[in-house]
Amino acid sequence: MKKYINQYPYLFVCLWACILFIPFLGSVHLFDWDEINFSESAREMLLTGNYRKVQINFSPFTEKPPLFFWLQAMSMHVFGVTEFAARFPNAIIGLFTLLFVFSVGKRWFSQDFAWLWVILTTGSLTPHLYFKTGIIDPLYNLFIISSIYQLFLYTLEKKPLHAWLLGLFLGLAIITKGPVAVVIVVLCFLVYWAFQRFKVFFMVKHLAYAFLSAFFVSALWFGLETIENGPSFLIEFIKYQADLFLNPVAGHGQPFWYHPVVLLIGCFPASIVAIPYLFSRSVQAEKTAQTQLLFFMRLCFWVVLILFSIVETKIVHYSSLCYIPLTFIAAHFLYQLGLKKHTWKSYQSFMFLLVGGLLSCLLMVLTFIDKIKATLIPYIKDEFAVASLQVNGGWQGWEFMLGLSLLLMMVYTMLQFVKQEAFDALRKFLLFNSVLIPCLLAVLAPRIEQYSQAPAIDFFESLQDKDVYIETLGYKSYAQYFYGRTKVPAHDKAQKLDWLLHGEIDKEAYFSLHVNNTKDHINPSLQFIGSKGGFVFYKRLVQPDSLESIIKP
Repeated sequence: MKKYINQYPYLFVCLWACILFIPFLGSVHLFDWDEINFSESAREMLLTGNYRKVQINFSPFTEKPPLFFWLQAMSMHVFGVTEFAARFPNAIIGLFTLLFVFSVGKRWFSQDFAWLWVILTTGSLTPHLYFKTGIIDPLYNLFIISSIYQLFLYTLEKKPLHAWLLGLFLGLAIITKGPVAVVIVVLCFLVYWAFQRFKVFFMVKHLAYAFLSAFFVSALWFGLETIENGPSFLIEFIKYQADLFLNPVAGHGQPFWYHPVVLLIGCFPASIVAIPYLFSRSVQAEKTAQTQLLFFMRLCFWVVLILFSIVETKIVHYSSLCYIPLTFIAAHFLYQLGLKKHTWKSYQSFMFLLVGGLLSCLLMVLTFIDKIKATLIPYIKDEFAVASLQVNGGWQGWEFMLGLSLLLMMVYTMLQFVKQEAFDALRKFLLFNSVLIPCLLAVLAPRIEQYSQAPAIDFFESLQDKDVYIETLGYKSYAQYFYGRTKVPAHDKAQKLDWLLHGEIDKEAYFSLHVNNTKDHINPSLQFIGSKGGFVFYKRLVQPDSLESIIKP
């Protein structure tokens, strides 16, 4: 087998990606907000036939450009409107990401290094999980890191092709998620230039090539949208991006140290492996191509981490661009460890045991939640959380073995550390983790979901074949649109919550609420129809003469 892997490495990288990223994509509902939000926008593209305008609830959605939604819409056209179809594009993006990291690692180091980088990506928790989601960031991150890689190549070769390609990938990033990509790439450029003591390493015309390439690619959509519909979308889009930077939007304000902790725990074990090179002062720019690449990866990591630690809105995936450089830095350390040029540090063993032990214990404790919730509930003050825990998660009793297997594998790895065999032990641990992570997602996520959004989604799904209105009251969600399969409204009033609650509606309206906010939103015209977990459900019947009132001007 090793002979064939060495002979056809790219084929085996593709097989590895398909085995890990494609199975179980549809094993759990899409999660609010982002997964359902983006998938609903793609579904509405299919339903309306309007692929140039991003919508949510059939109204303009000015927070994101359309590129990723186009991919999701294509997937839904092939596979149907399902969770699998919504997540399938990221599985393929994961495949291309592994091909990217493998090709870069093989070109500048060796095939062994390239495989280390691949398994550090698939064997670390959040870098792996992101390719099994329906969110924009894996594609966005791939385009940005490709731009930074072209910048690295340009510093070595000074070829205009790399400037054009830098702009191309940057333009694609802009129409994937927005102009923050420009900020990141420009900051990397400026910091690198500062490290060169502002010695000019570029030609002005090459900068112009990069700018023109990025401008024309992004203008393929932003420009056409502005020409067709005026600057309103662009203005609202820029306002939203600025608001994210300056204010903790949607309650996502977190302390400055939020992203470092997220990366430490979420990127286990790559985060532990990478620590010596993340903070080493011995890594200098422009010695060899290899150290230059390491410098750029460190540069990208710290620019992203510091930038998004400053930004007021802090969400887990905002620091996800750190994943590729972090796993590269970890691969570099592990590669040097295998060559006996570095040693595994005792503080790394301590942190490996601490973070890994916490994760494995948490995984095991979660599987016993139904047995311990009676003890926990008296200490929980949130009514919604208490009601949510009343649901039966469907645990069968064996699920703790997944967390236990992680703990046992950690013990084995730690014993190998004592024997000074850290390199082989970590490779085995990463391969084990690569297979464990999709199993954890397939087994644990559907059961954990029972305590959160599953009751509401079941309610919305029960209304799919009915010609009714569906909305939430007192909390924000996109699940009612995607899982209720809402249709294009016949009139503008249908999108106004006040009309659905108090107006003369022309068909039944159904509402989902959290148990702790019913007093603020219920009126006498709403009929209680049931409750489950932390949700209660109401409906409002058709009002007399409603059709006539809609027709009147």
